[in-house]
Amino acid sequence: MANIIDYVRENPDTFAERAINRVDSLIFSWLAYVRYPEDSPVRTKEGQTLYETFGFGSLLGMVAPLHDPRETEELLKAIAASPRFKDVVACLHYEKSSKVEEQQFSAICFRLPDDKGTYVAYRGTDNTLIGWKEDFNMAFAAAVPAQITAGGYLLLAAEQFKGDLWVGGHSKGGNLAVYAVLKADDLVRLRVEKCFSHDGPGLNEACMSDAAWPTTAALVDKTIPEESIIGLIFEGREITPVIVRSTNPGLLQHAPFSWEIEGTDFDIQRAVSYDSYKTGKRLNAWLKTMDEAGRERFVTILYKLAESTGEVTFSGLTDSVKNGSLSLMLQKLDNMSAEDKKFFTDALSDLVATILLGPAPKKAVTPTEKVAEAGDKIDDATARFNDRLAQIERLAGL
Repeated sequence: MANIIDYVRENPDTFAERAINRVDSLIFSWLAYVRYPEDSPVRTKEGQTLYETFGFGSLLGMVAPLHDPRETEELLKAIAASPRFKDVVACLHYEKSSKVEEQQFSAICFRLPDDKGTYVAYRGTDNTLIGWKEDFNMAFAAAVPAQITAGGYLLLAAEQFKGDLWVGGHSKGGNLAVYAVLKADDLVRLRVEKCFSHDGPGLNEACMSDAAWPTTAALVDKTIPEESIIGLIFEGREITPVIVRSTNPGLLQHAPFSWEIEGTDFDIQRAVSYDSYKTGKRLNAWLKTMDEAGRERFVTILYKLAESTGEVTFSGLTDSVKNGSLSLMLQKLDNMSAEDKKFFTDALSDLVATILLGPAPKKAVTPTEKVAEAGDKIDDATARFNDRLAQIERLAGL
């Protein structure tokens, strides 16, 4: 089955001949992860074409820090040779990382040829612990620094470039894209053709109470893989995601190169797997058991434990834990106050129990609670049915 590299190689039609779609969006979103040199013209308003950016010299420095460097290098080479992508201008690249502000942010614009508009792409979470800490902060903060910066960046792009706008990102980048559109001026939002979120977590309750939320939600085109977890966090009923088949199992489906493509669109599936639905539902239920102060306290303690290993990257942390630094984290926990230690261990136990067994039973009393309980039962039955049907279709080769 084809992936985004094959899509670039096999679709020579220009954006004038075929408008931008969700597969193009995923490609632009992944290009936001690329590490562009500090002296690169893409950091200016004028920018340079993707052919000039990727068509000459070594690409190693641009792709080495990424999760999928080999696939990304192949993608960049295909883009430089593609009639559809090579004349797109990359520009206005901006990035910021601050441990003090707990912010990890990067964005870049892609100007389509023939004045067909601009795609504003936000980078998802990078490999730094600060980036992951900011992701966790979304569980309790009305707005994290990267979201606020994303809103300002979209306004800047709208001022600098005329015409239609597409906004999007992968993972946290998808969340930033939706937030930026939500907080944009009405006139800017009117210029947005689509807002793409590729397996990005949803916005928190405070954002969804914004008066502009219904208009924003109508613009969102969300894609998630069959085994999605990240993309189901904080997701409400206002947005119905498009389910994409992936060649990877479990959490590894988050990787864009595993998303399968048929023609000029993804290989779309009926629904997420029942395991994915169940985990997402239970994780969101656990989050609702704590108020914002409780969520902030849990995240703060978790980050302190991670810092105790001395690592500054997520990959370094996971390798460190495998090699024995878990003892340092447990020692740090033992040295905390009895109150913090009890709070964290109780919350962690509740999380594990909720993921494995589901939330603690609660008798529905009010009419609203009874309606919600009935809705949950219907959703659960539907998820089970879709999961079984998908298994039958796979066995039948459909």
